[in-house]
Amino acid sequence: MKRLLVLIGALLVINVVFAQNIAKRAVTPSAHNHTLSVLLGQSSNTSTAAAKTTAGVSMSRVIAQSTWDFTLGSSVADSIKIGYAGTHYSIYDYNSMLYPYNYQYGSSPVFNNAEGIFARPQVLYDTMTRWQIDPNTLTYGYYETAYATYNTNHNLIEYTDLFADSVFNPNVRYTNKFNKAKNIDTGYTYRWHSGIADNTFRQFYTYTAANVLSADSIYELHLGVWRLASATAYTYDGTGNLIQIDNYANTTDTSFLLPLTEKFKYVNTYDASRRLLTVASSIYNGTALIPSIRDTFAYTGTLTYHSSWKEHQFDPINGYWAPMFYMHKAINTSTNQPDTVYIDGFDSLLNKWVPHTMNVMVYNANHDPQRLLDYEYNFTAFPGLPDFITTYYYGTYLNTVEAPATVKNLANMVVFPNPATDQITISGIDVPLNSSVLITLINAAGQVVSRSGLHWGGQVQLPVRNLVPGVYWTTVQDGNGNILGRQSFVKQ
Repeated sequence: MKRLLVLIGALLVINVVFAQNIAKRAVTPSAHNHTLSVLLGQSSNTSTAAAKTTAGVSMSRVIAQSTWDFTLGSSVADSIKIGYAGTHYSIYDYNSMLYPYNYQYGSSPVFNNAEGIFARPQVLYDTMTRWQIDPNTLTYGYYETAYATYNTNHNLIEYTDLFADSVFNPNVRYTNKFNKAKNIDTGYTYRWHSGIADNTFRQFYTYTAANVLSADSIYELHLGVWRLASATAYTYDGTGNLIQIDNYANTTDTSFLLPLTEKFKYVNTYDASRRLLTVASSIYNGTALIPSIRDTFAYTGTLTYHSSWKEHQFDPINGYWAPMFYMHKAINTSTNQPDTVYIDGFDSLLNKWVPHTMNVMVYNANHDPQRLLDYEYNFTAFPGLPDFITTYYYGTYLNTVEAPATVKNLANMVVFPNPATDQITISGIDVPLNSSVLITLINAAGQVVSRSGLHWGGQVQLPVRNLVPGVYWTTVQDGNGNILGRQSFVKQ
């Protein structure tokens, strides 16, 4: 459950995401073209099929993205440039699909999260630069630059975020330390306003003898003394599923001397494949914990990311669960990727779900997301043209660990059926459930024909019916880039 709390965090802010109104101010095409040239540097083409190489395998990773706002003319609203070192990579998150940032570029490295949200990020960038609409001036321009440093295990050991306006957006620096089991041990947070540090935190993680996270605690530096500000306990069932999270916090005692009060509780359930089915959250109302949000998830076949999600909010006055949001995805069965994502809101007057947004995804030849078309429902229908378009740009890098000349079978991994016609099932991988894995298919010429970022559910299935008959290699890597398994199979 390495990413469960990231998901829960997204669920908690989903109402804010839907309620946000993006500032819309026109930017001339020439201004955006200049920004785009900065984003892409000397190469503006998206990734293409990998060429044969004897030194390694050519793979793609996101290097930039830009979102255009068409609601008030043609204007750019947000742009990002990504820089990498070595064989760092990127993985797209199909579990969320709520907004353009499904390549998760930035969020708190450590904040009540198993191993830290950024301890093992899905985008292993070294630099990230963002341009966007300034909420204060309502003009488009430079916003922030982030720098990341990793150790040899690809764990994030330092992260610095520098904002153009450090008055409203304090500069932030995070540092992480890891134990011998490669799990995050301690995290530090430093914030500065105009060069003056005014918020400093440190977070400690506790693990069981089996290296499973059992608790964490956050201390705040207050008047020169470290005071306990928050603590979280994690409970698991007999098979290792995270079934309860209890968070205790100090939000009112400025002396930091009173005992912590339980502010949040999450109770989770799972299906037989250990995929998350429900999350029931409770919140402290000043007197006691009361029900707050209930989320339910559904899946298509053996896919490890959910194909639908519903959220209900508890109405304490009337004593019932009020439906709020419903996300459902149209899955392309040939690629196991979502082509269209619908988000509905519940109309209590009409007593039914009504459309809110529709996101259409277009993929490139490498099955990487290339464009996300966002349509906002206008009370009667979706518009003929999208309201927002997010374009993702890719670059290639040489992954020498995938060189076909040196490929060997890793015995524990199983690929079946073999030979295969329609799909293959992969099992036998030693990795925690729901952790991020990267699955790559390589043909006999050394070309990457498929690359999928998934959450491990004990086994996964991949469609192969569209592959040319021949021999292929399947490689599974964890979030650190370590190869967990590699096996060949024959496509008939």
